[in-house]
Amino acid sequence: MNEATMLRKVPFIAGIVLHATPDVCRSLSRGYQFARDTGCAGLVKTRATSHRETVQIRTEQNTDQRPVIARQSRSEQSRTQTRPGRYGPQTCQLAPGHLPTPLSVRQFVRSQGSDVMKRTRPQMEGFHTPHSFDPFQLFEVEHRPCLMLHVTVLRGKNITKGWAGDLVDIPDPYVALKLHGAIEGKRRTRHIDNDVNPEWHETFTFLLDSNQRQKYSLDITLWDANYTIDESLGTVTYELDGFRMFEARIETFRFYSTSEVDIKFETELNQHPDLRYSLALCDEEKNFMVARKKRVGYAIRDLVGEERGPRHYKEVPRVAVLGSGGGFRAMIGMAGAVKALSDSGVLDCATYLVGLSGSSWYISTLYSHKDWPKAPPGDLQEELKHHVDSSLFYLLKPHLLYRYTDAIMRKRNLGQPVSFTDFFGHLVGETLIKDRLDFKLSDMQQKIQDGQAPMPLLTCVHVRHDVAALVFHEWVEFTPYEVGMAKYGTFMRTELFGSKFYMGCLAKRFPEAPLHFLMGIWGSAFTILFNRLMMEKKSEPEDLQKELEETLARDAQREKAEKKKLERTNSFLDDDSESDDDEFCQQSSADGRQKKPSQTGFYNNWLMSVFTGSSLFATREGRAGKVHNFMRGLSLNNTYPISPFTPPPIRRQAYALPNQSIATEDEFDGIHEPLNVEEKKLYMVDGGLTFNSPFPAVLRPQRDVDLIISYDFSARTSDSSRPFRELLLAEKWARINGVPFPPIDTSVFDREGMKECYVFKHPTDEKCPIVIHFVLVNIEFRKFSKPGVKRETEEELEFANFDLFDDPNTPFSTFNFCYPHKAFDRLAQLMEFNTLLSLDIIKDNIAECVQRRRRGGPRPNLDLADVKRNSFKNSKKKLRQLIRTFSIDSDT
Repeated sequence: MNEATMLRKVPFIAGIVLHATPDVCRSLSRGYQFARDTGCAGLVKTRATSHRETVQIRTEQNTDQRPVIARQSRSEQSRTQTRPGRYGPQTCQLAPGHLPTPLSVRQFVRSQGSDVMKRTRPQMEGFHTPHSFDPFQLFEVEHRPCLMLHVTVLRGKNITKGWAGDLVDIPDPYVALKLHGAIEGKRRTRHIDNDVNPEWHETFTFLLDSNQRQKYSLDITLWDANYTIDESLGTVTYELDGFRMFEARIETFRFYSTSEVDIKFETELNQHPDLRYSLALCDEEKNFMVARKKRVGYAIRDLVGEERGPRHYKEVPRVAVLGSGGGFRAMIGMAGAVKALSDSGVLDCATYLVGLSGSSWYISTLYSHKDWPKAPPGDLQEELKHHVDSSLFYLLKPHLLYRYTDAIMRKRNLGQPVSFTDFFGHLVGETLIKDRLDFKLSDMQQKIQDGQAPMPLLTCVHVRHDVAALVFHEWVEFTPYEVGMAKYGTFMRTELFGSKFYMGCLAKRFPEAPLHFLMGIWGSAFTILFNRLMMEKKSEPEDLQKELEETLARDAQREKAEKKKLERTNSFLDDDSESDDDEFCQQSSADGRQKKPSQTGFYNNWLMSVFTGSSLFATREGRAGKVHNFMRGLSLNNTYPISPFTPPPIRRQAYALPNQSIATEDEFDGIHEPLNVEEKKLYMVDGGLTFNSPFPAVLRPQRDVDLIISYDFSARTSDSSRPFRELLLAEKWARINGVPFPPIDTSVFDREGMKECYVFKHPTDEKCPIVIHFVLVNIEFRKFSKPGVKRETEEELEFANFDLFDDPNTPFSTFNFCYPHKAFDRLAQLMEFNTLLSLDIIKDNIAECVQRRRRGGPRPNLDLADVKRNSFKNSKKKLRQLIRTFSIDSDT
């Protein structure tokens, strides 16, 4: 035949659809090929054809995986409609009980509009950036649709409380429903005063698993509303296991032989999930990248000169600025670094500003400020200085504690899980953003409108409450547009974070979490040793690290024992009732004992009794940020790779997995284990509990980052210690997940010694991002106030003469939350100086990224051999065998 398009379903996770890959299209389609002359793969029509059949080869899900050939005429194809969805056009529509069939490449092009061919061709004039075809849109993540049961309480007839009761009072009836085994299974109608024949006509929707074999039963209770205690007028149980789906039915239920209630039942498959299933970035982020790319192109020209700058939009590199964790030390250091980047013009060249823990606090304060991005970061630094000159623990005053507790209890009463992270978030917010506590993460959308500032990208990790974080963790990324886990290709709108989902459907929406709650999650490592912070106990960094690891180990052992105990006693962790969020009341300590606080004063003792007297603060489960599991009920059978594309064969040997352990022997052992979708809650913790730099967020190939400017504010045992621990962990994580990362050659420390920044590049692969790694170190700053300007006075020399980690009384401890103005200025000016000192290095590497884009050809480099398969290990070979088996040729 002259034209064929191959579409396949590969069961990597149940329901994932992998559309036509570039090599598949070139090998099977005479009419189309993937263009290689754009920044990412596009479609170019090579010649017309009159052939009117499209052959689809697909592997049906949950079968014996044998391919099925389906021929579809052009007239049938024309009836395949696209539909608008919450996140843009959807490629297919579900029929009841069937998995969707993906659109062919031709149909996809048509759905994009008639000018898709023009948009994929580069425009050589200026920096006009066309909307290029996104190859990751061809990889869709799908799950079973949710079954929606609509129950409409229509009317009541002859409602009575009995002859004696009716003599005293006419009934005020209402109906309560309880669907056993369903999420949000309790509902009720309004009550109608003094009416024995009420008309309610209220509809309630219950979310059910369409494939679940569990028998559902609905308890229908008729009530009489009273001013004191409501009176039950009877309960009827309706079994749904024999109910025929997709047919409306009206049933009449009797209570006490006389009272009747008419209820209508309807079911349907939800074809419009509230979650987004895709490997691709959301449309809003893509639009931001288009708008930002034009600004970045001109900024790079201004920074490195027109000769070394980009001449075409596809030559504009993507730069990300990363900040590590480290408490207020990281926050203040990041403030100095961003000021230097902004003043020098480098920040205008960045697309992403990425934070973890302390660095995320600075990004939050910056992007929530009313004057940003119109005012430069340096003008906003004075406000931050005055916010941190007193400890946040001075906020533990009775009237403030009452306010925090009242807010937390109101959140709990709404049905949301709470933990100590909620309280810690109030402390952080009251300290850093006290005048804007109602600010939300989604409010940052206006700050990056039209690409006027880098996109903030914040991170944390999801962990299990009984497994070490370094063994099992899943990175969660937060943007002003979406929150989700790339591991599963599942995302939600930012304003829906914390709401309750089931099988991708929004079961109950809660108000968007304030920014200070997220700040508590992003920096929740400090809740682990909160007792130490309360006592203001100082230790060397290595002792703190050791104590942190020991605390986490004790937590894991304690929680394993408590989990068994809770399972035996049918505690709230296994309860399906609406009271499953009563952690404050139902949690109990593992051993039943409480530690007595140290004798440090009445008020301190009282505070310590509050924070140590409850197991809410004694386990990771009680201290981690807790939210409803938005993945609950999804059909995950396996983990999902960070990208379907692995490095090409010539690169795989160069990206061999390091054998040595960096932190622990079992590090990353469980990161490919799937999430338990039956868990009701997710435990969100500080990403620094794994490795203290947010590289995973920018290593996603979808973001296509060329240059990573990394700032490491992590604690070290001394000022002269090797500063590569977090980089080595990031390198190992990248190798495990099959994404390019430059080899970290630690011998550079032996050759060149300690210095302000190090540059790591892959020796042969220009597709691999460059990493400029800034270290928290005081070397040249002691002698120079600015690059090239020596310090002369004793006052200047004394100001710069300080150690960061060697001084036992250092104010730069990770657990110090009070920075006098002098300590603040020292740390901020140190990182500003170190950044400006290496400004030429940054410029040269940005110019090199431009040259790489200019001579490197298309990005990303997509080959069929690079597509990761669970059932097709040697994809190209097996695909050719598959084609030969079915004898698809030009005469078909």
